[in-house]
Amino acid sequence: MTLKSLVTGFVAAAGAAAVVGGAAAGVTSIASSTLSSAPAVQPVVFDAPLPQAPAPELQTALTQTLQALATGGSFSGKAAYIQGGIGRIESIAADRAYSRAAAEGKFPLTFSVANIDDEGGVATADVTATSNLGGTATQNIQFVAGPSPTGWQISKASAMNLLSSVN
Repeated sequence: MTLKSLVTGFVAAAGAAAVVGGAAAGVTSIASSTLSSAPAVQPVVFDAPLPQAPAPELQTALTQTLQALATGGSFSGKAAYIQGGIGRIESIAADRAYSRAAAEGKFPLTFSVANIDDEGGVATADVTATSNLGGTATQNIQFVAGPSPTGWQISKASAMNLLSSVN
């Protein structure tokens, strides 16, 4: 083997290793360009762009929606805060669950709303509720923009999950 073929083989192997290593690191082009002319890179998951920033401006409205649902009184009067309203049987079940929790001293509840993701009229958030007795529970809740005093309603599915977790 001559020195020229050894050097050529080494350069080819090093180039292949750089391409394989670059591909493993996510590099798709080795072309040189200036940073100012390069397009912005956005992270994606299964071809869907990740949200650029959470929606903290919704935190107050979402917390007010939850507080309205956690206050005393019949749930039939809280229909504006639940997507699609609340039926008579659901209202009775929610009233019983609320009365039982109130009798156990769990109210008032305080809410912490984090990781808010707003997707144009539908928002999800991790909601942590802390009872008067110090117990906490966290659930991912879906909210929808709707005709409530806060501008947001809890989705029907999230409301039913919350109700079933109390029973």
